[in-house]
Amino acid sequence: MFDKLMAAVGIGSARVDTLLESDTAEAGGVLKGEVHIQGGEVSQDLDALVLDLASEAIKEVDDKKLRIGHPWASVEVCGAMTIGAGEERRIPFELPLPLLSPLSVGRQHPKTWVATRADIAMALDPRDKDPLRILPGPVHRAAFEAMEALGFVMTGAPLELSRKNPATGCLQEFEFKPAPGSRFGHLDEAEIAFLPAARGNGLDLLVQRDTRATGLGSLLSEMAGTDERFSRLSLSGRESVDELRGQMESVLR
Repeated sequence: MFDKLMAAVGIGSARVDTLLESDTAEAGGVLKGEVHIQGGEVSQDLDALVLDLASEAIKEVDDKKLRIGHPWASVEVCGAMTIGAGEERRIPFELPLPLLSPLSVGRQHPKTWVATRADIAMALDPRDKDPLRILPGPVHRAAFEAMEALGFVMTGAPLELSRKNPATGCLQEFEFKPAPGSRFGHLDEAEIAFLPAARGNGLDLLVQRDTRATGLGSLLSEMAGTDERFSRLSLSGRESVDELRGQMESVLR
């Protein structure tokens, strides 16, 4: 009875730490690491050990943009077990990263982390958070390089809660501005976003062009919100930079 009371007040509680093989990983790749469990002064029951991938996402509430932590993927590392007093356990894990993972690119991108949820009975604070940078996969790099070849510079990559991407519940928009002297100087900006494929198992690329207001007609269009044009391109994931450059050039003109 005295041992149970000690755990209830946080004395001798077990510790849980997640150690990542690397703090960077590639979208579409695998995140590897180990969860270390260090038993306390008394035996404790662990109901489950779960890893959550979460990012800082924008949520609009009453015309205000709030930043909230949004979990978009999770994996159960292990089920119920008992951690003995002073016992040490190391549990390796591999977590596949979706192609639509939030990417750590651009000057403004969402913070991403791995959160460890250890449901340990009577533990004082069984949570652990580790920062993570998710790098673009080949399909993302090809699209970004195509935009750069067309004379665009990435200015931001905000992440917003969205039903358009049911895989993660959030959508990342990659914002670009035409560089000085670019032949796309008639555009105010261009945005691209990756979406689940409407057909098949690949990805779709949503391209948005926003024209610059240069006259009364353009200004009225801008005020009415009709100066934007959307195009959706189907991707196999094997497109070269030149192929994507040609497709994107045709919809951005």
